[in-house]
Amino acid sequence: MLLVGWTTVGNRDDADQLARGLVESRLAACVQIEGPVTSQYIWQGKVETSEEFRLTVKFIPARAAAVETWLQEHHPYATPEWITVRAEHVAEKYLSWARANCTSAPL
Repeated sequence: MLLVGWTTVGNRDDADQLARGLVESRLAACVQIEGPVTSQYIWQGKVETSEEFRLTVKFIPARAAAVETWLQEHHPYATPEWITVRAEHVAEKYLSWARANCTSAPL
């Protein structure tokens, strides 16, 4: 099984740092960065609109708690978005690659 998680940050540098940190620490097999995207949300009682970058994080279930803890410690937001779902189907070759890259010792 493979999990996919999403978070957003306010600039490309933060997105790059989070992505690299997750991959280098072998918590995630792959992190994709998209954006900018426009987000609208309520923050401290007011409707806000901001430009953000979305990270799509792919990782194995055994790493789920560690990924979330790592993100909480390194994310620039006080209340970061972190949503995960299980992939319905993952091609066996890709899943094997993801497992190998989420379970080895850090580089």
